[in-house]
Amino acid sequence: MNPRRLVSFPGRVGEVWVEPDGKRILLAERNNGGGTLFEIAADGTDLREIRKLSPDECCSAWTPDQKYLVYQSGNANHSDIWTLPMKTGLFRRPGKPVRLTNGPLPYSSPYPSRDGHQIFALGTKQRGELVRYDMNSHQFLPFLSGISATDPTFSRDGKWVAYNSYPDHTVWRSRSDGTERMQLTFPPMDVRFPAISPDGTRVAFHTDKGEVFVVSMEGGIPQKISDSGIYATWSPDGNYLVCNAFSPNGGYQITDLRTGKTSAVPSGSALTGVIWLTQDTLLFRNQKETNLLTFDLKTQKWTDLALNTSGNILNVMVPPDGRYVYFTTEGVEPKALRLRFADHKIETITSLKDLHRALNNGDTQINVAPDGSPIFTRDIGYQEIYALNIKWP
Repeated sequence: MNPRRLVSFPGRVGEVWVEPDGKRILLAERNNGGGTLFEIAADGTDLREIRKLSPDECCSAWTPDQKYLVYQSGNANHSDIWTLPMKTGLFRRPGKPVRLTNGPLPYSSPYPSRDGHQIFALGTKQRGELVRYDMNSHQFLPFLSGISATDPTFSRDGKWVAYNSYPDHTVWRSRSDGTERMQLTFPPMDVRFPAISPDGTRVAFHTDKGEVFVVSMEGGIPQKISDSGIYATWSPDGNYLVCNAFSPNGGYQITDLRTGKTSAVPSGSALTGVIWLTQDTLLFRNQKETNLLTFDLKTQKWTDLALNTSGNILNVMVPPDGRYVYFTTEGVEPKALRLRFADHKIETITSLKDLHRALNNGDTQINVAPDGSPIFTRDIGYQEIYALNIKWP
């Protein structure tokens, strides 16, 4: 093999498709606002722009006669297959898009058959089951009646819970026994990672656009805190939020909710994930996701927790009592573990090898119930391959 560079772009390049005749390559350059679909000759010459892409369009492919492009458009909740007629000639300009599917399942990953008479696509039914690992019986048991939800977060007294419904990504709150349910956010707002404030009166969350909001536990209009942030967590006194800065430069920022002023966490761009541990201490994973570190906001000093675990650290959660940090590892033998801050003792809770966890935006999560049992979302959805019979004009 003699690999060589064909083309370079400032954005992220993906969704590569070699055209049926092998002479040209279809590829997409992606950025935060969408992207552009290009063609290029197999020898790296003759780069041509085909069309602009919206953020919800993906996975373009040519039909065998190269008269049509097929692609998916939508999100995890509702996605359909479309076709785009391509006018012949030197510049192959696109015509008007035509929708080929319209529910009831989200359809994705279109792939034309060799004879061009069919388009194969994945039909996905997303559903999760909230489960907790019972430390006494050593079993995964339904939690909150096994509702389809992710990311349950609890009030400090353990009486209330807020969670993200799955897969429609709206925030709900209820008593910890599931009663007094109330929906706090509504479409088209697509939200992630709710977190209840220390006083139990508010919920912070971020959207798929990388915006941070706070909403009352009694409902109402969410208040925007930041235009650029994800995974916000509260300071113990409830006056600050720290979040991953959703920007090209990355890093972490702290927002004073009383004044609206923001400040950066030093060296934050070299780390992943953040949790507010104590009023003066933040918890991070290192960039390689093999260890945990703390940062003292007063002394501006870093402390290495020197974990000795097999497998990269995937998910991290600290319950309201702050006695432990729970985390999961990935790899061939994924596990759920917890570290006790008092003596840095690590306890293996259980293997996760046989627990099929739901992927939420490509990731899983660990949460912790008031009794200290870890909570996960079991994937009970399914995927099927469909063949669409097409009669082209």
